[in-house]
Amino acid sequence: MHDRVWYLSVPKSFFEDAYTAGPFEFMVAIGFSFEYVLTNLIFMPFMSGAAYNGDMATVTFGFSAQSDEARHMTMGLEVIKFMAEQDPDNIPIIQKWIDKWFWRGYRLLVLVAMMMDYMLPKRVMSWSEAWEMYFEQAGGALFEDLARYGFRMPKYADVSIKEKGRYSHEAWAALYSYGAAAGLHTWLPKQEEMDWLAEKYPDTFPDFYAKRLEHWRDMQQDGQRYYASALPQLCQVCQVPAWFTEPDDPHTLCKRETEYKGQHYHFCSDGCKDIFDNEPEKYVQAWLPTHQVLQGNCGGAELPDVLKWSGIDVGRDNMDFAGSEDERHWNQSIGERK
Repeated sequence: MHDRVWYLSVPKSFFEDAYTAGPFEFMVAIGFSFEYVLTNLIFMPFMSGAAYNGDMATVTFGFSAQSDEARHMTMGLEVIKFMAEQDPDNIPIIQKWIDKWFWRGYRLLVLVAMMMDYMLPKRVMSWSEAWEMYFEQAGGALFEDLARYGFRMPKYADVSIKEKGRYSHEAWAALYSYGAAAGLHTWLPKQEEMDWLAEKYPDTFPDFYAKRLEHWRDMQQDGQRYYASALPQLCQVCQVPAWFTEPDDPHTLCKRETEYKGQHYHFCSDGCKDIFDNEPEKYVQAWLPTHQVLQGNCGGAELPDVLKWSGIDVGRDNMDFAGSEDERHWNQSIGERK
């Protein structure tokens, strides 16, 4: 599954991109942009959610990892300052790396956004609240301090702020739609969860997302649970399906494209397009699962062939959570705790 399940190409592409960069870019990518600017969104809300839901094994891991994170963050920040102090000509080079790796890390964190808003039985805070606390406030203070070196907030940080009320909803809708092609179950939120989402996202959820989820619930009750039947358009850089909307227009899908050496390449955002345009020779080599399926390199042309090739046991590993073996195990564990 590590090599073959399609959605795992998202985190793999991120880290493969980082460790095939030069050593200084790697430190900016991991030690600064990922560890210092972004991973608080993993190790704070993620571990709080685990503790609140009684998952103490994850909390134990998280506390251990966070002690490492503190060291990594310190190293990343000091390396940024060190490189900036060596030569003022380094500043625009480092800033370009910060811009790139902020955006790459932000797209990777869509997995955390879905978890916080849709996957926890008991929720601790919304993705929007976490982004405001750990990026807008903490990240804003960090870059105010770094301004004396000549650094600014990452490019497209403003887009991430515009998207914070939509990010998790658009991603979960897409993952739900492709529940037949995944190695995990998906589901629709219950009514009390819908109410929580409406409370946390009063400006977006009721008008843009609740009605779609309600429509899918009606379909499921009629015995027609919705599954997407077409392959998604993947972003050439982050490899996330192009399921996000325009930053200033939630009614329109955000899609960008560019032509390079006679070939057309597609992207989910201006951020990913910028990254490609700066290093096209690196990203034309991306192993995109959708393209590989169409080329016959994933076990066959039909969904059952691809799932078998991926190691996914149809009906046991995927499809809807309701009625699954995992649901039975979950209910059993809840009963034992009571």
